[in-house]
Amino acid sequence: MKEGLALQQLADVLPPPAPGWGWVWIIMTALLVLPVAALWWWMRIRRARYHNAPAREARRRLDQLRSAWQSQTVDDREAAYRLAALLRLGLGIAQLTAHHRPAAVTDSKAWERTLGELHALRYRHLAGPALSADCFRYAEAWLAAAQRTLS
Repeated sequence: MKEGLALQQLADVLPPPAPGWGWVWIIMTALLVLPVAALWWWMRIRRARYHNAPAREARRRLDQLRSAWQSQTVDDREAAYRLAALLRLGLGIAQLTAHHRPAAVTDSKAWERTLGELHALRYRHLAGPALSADCFRYAEAWLAAAQRTLS
């Protein structure tokens, strides 16, 4: 009977608890969340690059147009046509009108003055006034503002 008594005393000893699965859940959650977060971040950066690409490309072409205009390889009328197209495409508007200015334009008087000058140069048959450097300066500022608001 001494063996039975010894077995009864051993029966009171509890085995250690099973290892926890919490670390497995943490690793599985991280393996699922991190790729999803990385994909979201990549798509966000890609979308920002895509959305401000017209303004960025318009600014690059504006610099080329300005240097061509200053070196007299492009006349005032052709520069006015190109500048109007760059403004329209870079600001993302369908038509250049004085009444509906884009959000990037803060000075409505400068917008109206610039559009009036571009209109006078593009649609007059006779030689009109010369294109001013202010048109390029305003266009640069408006395209930069458009690029900031889209990114």
